[in-house]
Amino acid sequence: MAVSSWSIIAYICLTSVAICYSTAALSSPPRPPPPPRVRVESGELSGGVEHTAIAGRPLYAFLGIPYASPPVYKNRFKEPQPVKPWVGVWNATIAGSDCIGLNHANFRVVGSEDCLYLNVYTPKLPQEGLISGGLMNVIVYIHGGAFQFGAGIGYGPHYLLDSEDFVYVSINYRLGPLGFASTGDDVLPGNNGLKDQVAALKWVQRNIAAFGGNPGSVTIAGMSAGGASVHYHSLSPMSVGLFNRGIAESGSAFCGWAYTENTIQKTKELAESLGCPTYYSKDTVKCLRSRPALAIANSLKNFLPWKYNPFSPFGPTIETGGTERFLTDLPENLPAQNVPLLFSFTEDDGLYPAAEFVSLEETLVDMESNWNEILPFILDYNYTISDESLRPEIAQKIKTFYFGNNTVSVNTKNEVVEMLTDRLFKEPVARAARHLASINTSPVYFYEFGYRGKYSLSDKYSKSGSSQGMGVSHGDDTMYVIKTQYGDPHDNVEDSKLIPVMVNMWSSFAKTGVPDVGNSVVWSPVSTNPSDPLKLIKITQNQTFEQQEYSNPGNYNFWSTLPLTEFPAPINPSETINHNEL
Repeated sequence: MAVSSWSIIAYICLTSVAICYSTAALSSPPRPPPPPRVRVESGELSGGVEHTAIAGRPLYAFLGIPYASPPVYKNRFKEPQPVKPWVGVWNATIAGSDCIGLNHANFRVVGSEDCLYLNVYTPKLPQEGLISGGLMNVIVYIHGGAFQFGAGIGYGPHYLLDSEDFVYVSINYRLGPLGFASTGDDVLPGNNGLKDQVAALKWVQRNIAAFGGNPGSVTIAGMSAGGASVHYHSLSPMSVGLFNRGIAESGSAFCGWAYTENTIQKTKELAESLGCPTYYSKDTVKCLRSRPALAIANSLKNFLPWKYNPFSPFGPTIETGGTERFLTDLPENLPAQNVPLLFSFTEDDGLYPAAEFVSLEETLVDMESNWNEILPFILDYNYTISDESLRPEIAQKIKTFYFGNNTVSVNTKNEVVEMLTDRLFKEPVARAARHLASINTSPVYFYEFGYRGKYSLSDKYSKSGSSQGMGVSHGDDTMYVIKTQYGDPHDNVEDSKLIPVMVNMWSSFAKTGVPDVGNSVVWSPVSTNPSDPLKLIKITQNQTFEQQEYSNPGNYNFWSTLPLTEFPAPINPSETINHNEL
């Protein structure tokens, strides 16, 4: 009769307690290693371990770290306040809540008002003696979402850190009215969402060495509103010295949607809709602090006259009050920090938001039927017409330029995409890059992303559930460097080939200020003469990297002829602005 090993162990246990304990210890599974711990200025953190998407490299992840006090109750509508030290160990394995906002994808309010948290990922920790060759370069990622929605946790380094040594930080910041309302005076100057970003960057300067990061080598990066934020930080006196390089994908401060007009009036309308007085700013803000955050965030719908358009009704604006101002003048009038910058747009950037329009025939019919009324909101120029009586004429000029004598229909959906691409992204991003190259001595680089893979951000907004055949969308380049929630290119053989190239582009730029895509490609910076063609590298559908020049990017020559205030006279690069004068 066979005797099992467990029977033998049981017999030994009966005869010798010591042997029993010893055998049991040998048969039990090994204990997991203790969670990684880091001490920052406010206290101790206990993190976790995650793994990169391709090689499965372990990363130390510290999620949901508070970088400012919760902006609630008396702190609502205030600039970010310091974090109070905590007692004990902070559980940094749970991401902090998204900042409350109105999500475009489902038209619902999501998130919480208590949201000023950031996430840190590092492949090495100095207290374990794992750092060799000095502290690592740092990349801080600023999420997009039209300044109305989104969260840092949706953008991870699980491609970027697969083989590269960086410390990666993603951040939350206040959104919509709670982040960008303004009474135009000292009571509520505005731009609290951007001031949150500044507070996060200051936190990085003070604490990132504890994670193995070098505070003297910080690259800020972002896409869409995140890209516009990068440009804004290069202009703001509050951000001086907080970063060393910037990557701005598909967004700039020159984008019409990235600068908000009539903020004071909108804030008054918001207050009135919630039953608050508007004559005295103190009374307005006091009343708004008593209203539910859900009601304030939901009120954004009152400023979206056609679908989710204009998609950024509350955002960055000039501050005319306050002691420390983030934005003191129009972006084109401000000197910039002299740091290397990398800008980009995608071939069909306007698929956000065009994918929502062109996937439904009835939406295109509505655009055609109500063109003059809808267009100023879709293209976000409703508040920048120098003479409002010209509104119908401007709308018709735009229609003639892009559609000729054709109507808006399923047969002209490519023209819809091109129009939104030019107006919302290509023209203003290219203009920003050329302007910055002309006023700085540090180089400005540019690329156009023209590769359409299996996944696309436009799938998320297409009403048909798929955007195949529509083109290369807004945000499509980001997913090959940053792990997003709208695509997994590593699970497709052809797409996965592009990941290491895009990662190398970012990592080389974050280390040296010069991007590299390999294959002996010579990448020339943007000309210092703003009237010269835009020099860039085009990433093609064949995954080649071609030098190109655009003399009229985004059809600038057409747009600059329209009587819109976002096309001012050229600025003299030799002029400087005293930030303390205004």
